[in-house]
Amino acid sequence: MKPLIVSKRKLVSGLFVFCKKCKRTIDSKKCGNTGKGLSTCKSTERHCFRAIINVPGTSGSKKKTKIFNTRDVEEAVLMQFEFEKEMKNSQYQNVNLGGSKEEVKSMYLKDCMGAYVDYLRNEGVVEHKKKERTTKHIKGVERDFKNFIRALKKNGVDYSIFKMDQINDDVVGIFHSYLLKDLKYENKTYNKIISLFRCFINWLNGDKGYTLKNAFVGVRRRYEIRDNRIITKSQFEKLLAQVVLENGIQIDKNGLRRNFYRDWMKFAFRLALETGLRREEFLSIKFSDIRVNEMGTPILIDVEDFKVNRIQDRDVNSKKYKKVPVTSGLIKLLMDLNYESNKDSDSFLIGANEKSSRETLKLVVSKAFSLFWSHTGIDEKLNLKNLRKTYLTSLAQQFGDKASIISGHSSMDVLTKHYVNSEQIIKAANSFKVF
Repeated sequence: MKPLIVSKRKLVSGLFVFCKKCKRTIDSKKCGNTGKGLSTCKSTERHCFRAIINVPGTSGSKKKTKIFNTRDVEEAVLMQFEFEKEMKNSQYQNVNLGGSKEEVKSMYLKDCMGAYVDYLRNEGVVEHKKKERTTKHIKGVERDFKNFIRALKKNGVDYSIFKMDQINDDVVGIFHSYLLKDLKYENKTYNKIISLFRCFINWLNGDKGYTLKNAFVGVRRRYEIRDNRIITKSQFEKLLAQVVLENGIQIDKNGLRRNFYRDWMKFAFRLALETGLRREEFLSIKFSDIRVNEMGTPILIDVEDFKVNRIQDRDVNSKKYKKVPVTSGLIKLLMDLNYESNKDSDSFLIGANEKSSRETLKLVVSKAFSLFWSHTGIDEKLNLKNLRKTYLTSLAQQFGDKASIISGHSSMDVLTKHYVNSEQIIKAANSFKVF
């Protein structure tokens, strides 16, 4: 998206171009964050307009501001006049601090998309409606919005003047073809994106007072093939054997050399297998999270269920924690991690001395698994998630309906649908006898 550069002659008094990324007024052709030319700005989609009004009788010491989620200068001017009128009528007291109400609603696609991304970032959202969302989720939404724009451009549609009420079955059909034929997305990804756009328009109608027809409601959900493959013991041993320094070097297509080897990487893979946890969960475990019995033997590990806590917006006092049993395999791993020397400490089990954030380590572990797996010579392509599915399949095989209690899932149906390898369960029935 191009930088928002507007001639001062088109602006009215008190109206400015504003960047929501660096929180600065753009009063020149330079980025307020880097000081470089505005064309180098990587957050141009966050350029908008902001109104600043001096409160009479305060000699300019008190100001009232409001951000307008639009890139159209004529629309921003109208919104500025409405804002001034609102302030005068309220004697500069009843200010819409949250910015959740806008008297002039933009119908332009680009503005509405920008407003939705701001909403996901909790910008302009009243305190009690704020929700925690991951950076990965927000970037995914931005990527899907850009793909929608690319689909329009490919079909000769000028997205800069495209309006929300123009989204009909024909437009959805264009996007449908672009996702499947151009991007060649799998059905799971396709369904996720269609669901996003359905939610996007529902949000405009429900939270912003629009009256748009939601053309995404009638889109048929495509059948998804679940990847519930598991890793065998021999395959896992082959993987660990490949975790050496020389195999950790990867050179990308741009010639950039990266090293994914870490001295703790084998432990990370083993911990993922022995707990069945997600990346952010097993990477967050500290020695102080380990609970022991009266003999001092580790029996459980308390692990925060980040996914559920985010979805349900749980506070500190109501967070959900998983109780991970310390199995014979896990107790061996803990001893290899020097449990006796580190017990009760706030040191992480994995990467305790790493300077990188846990968020960064999540990416490192995933990419490292794929890289080292490629050196095993095994034709079947598996990823880090398959370690979790291996653990949960074994859990279901040994404990049946009780497995969901141990894993922390809401029901056995969820566990079976998303994680359990049915073929492995069926193989376990080979010794079954009717009589």
